Amino acid sequence: MNRSLSSASANSLSPTRTSPPEQVLRFVTLRVARDFGLDQGALLRPTRGTPQVAFARQVALYLTHVCFGLSFAAVGRMFHRDRTTVAHACRVIEDRRDDRELDRRLAALERACRRSSEGTDGFRGELQHSRPVVEAGR
Repeated sequence: MNRSLSSASANSLSPTRTSPPEQVLRFVTLRVARDFGLDQGALLRPTRGTPQVAFARQVALYLTHVCFGLSFAAVGRMFHRDRTTVAHACRVIEDRRDDRELDRRLAALERACRRSSEGTDGFRGELQHSRPVVEAGR
């Protein structure tokens, strides 16, 4: 085998490697689901769900937009939602940040997201123009 193949190239050939949008989606939904005591899959279902699930999904949409710097359209594609739904979610979350407890929780989630995104600057272009990579029912 040719040993001159870089580890980065070898990693890109791995069948288990996930795309940057899917990594962001999994990370954000896992963090939000844990924080809200929900199943991660509930945040990706095509239906609205319970009010708690709908609010948790709005938090996930907000975090994906704010922490990863993605457009409403890009976030919408990742979550299989319209860009206007993402914009609405961001307005709802911003309006509710006056609640100190919610603001504290959001700040902790934002810190976790920003820490994870520190190494993703090279993916920004790919994330912005990505197509959905996860099935809605997963």
